[in-house]
Amino acid sequence: MRRGRFAVLALLLSLPACASVVPGFQEAAQPAAAPDAGRVVLFTGLNWSGESHRATGTDALAQQIRRAGVPADVFRPGEWDRAATQLLALRPPPAAIAVYGYSAGGPAATRFLERVAGAGLRAETLLVLESWRDATVPCGVGLALQYRLEDGGLLRAARPGCAEVHNELIHPDVASRGGGLGHLSVAADAMVMRMLLGELVRDGGVRRR
Repeated sequence: MRRGRFAVLALLLSLPACASVVPGFQEAAQPAAAPDAGRVVLFTGLNWSGESHRATGTDALAQQIRRAGVPADVFRPGEWDRAATQLLALRPPPAAIAVYGYSAGGPAATRFLERVAGAGLRAETLLVLESWRDATVPCGVGLALQYRLEDGGLLRAARPGCAEVHNELIHPDVASRGGGLGHLSVAADAMVMRMLLGELVRDGGVRRR
């Protein structure tokens, strides 16, 4: 019994690493963008600290999106339903949305999309980094793309052919740089974040597919 408790404690203590701190992090204000710029919704990995949205890789990506002129909101994996409620309450609704999920945030992002798709909103892009398990992509997503360091949890369309889905490995030259990236460091890597940013936004708005 005691051994089991120690195992659970060890797991909990490992969770902050899913929120690797980004050096030199600076928070950006939410831009006052026109509705046609769209909006990006991002889901972090697990974080034992309670996710204060201060300097995690996912939050650093959100700040880059804001600096590009596109509103971006960050949520923990368990907040996918609240995130959907918040998005659906926006008036006017955003003209386009993109969704990002890292690690445990990958399955959370697909659950979020199931709800907003049921309300009639279509996502231009679902972008996932290192999903910790398989996740189902609802129909109607313009492009669902996952980047991984090695084979693992897959994105799959809810029905064959109803969504364009790609599971791709990060290029070895990027993955091995600086001694090699791992699951707990990839989301905070500057080169990877630039790659993710280009998939989510373009020309001051959510990237259209």
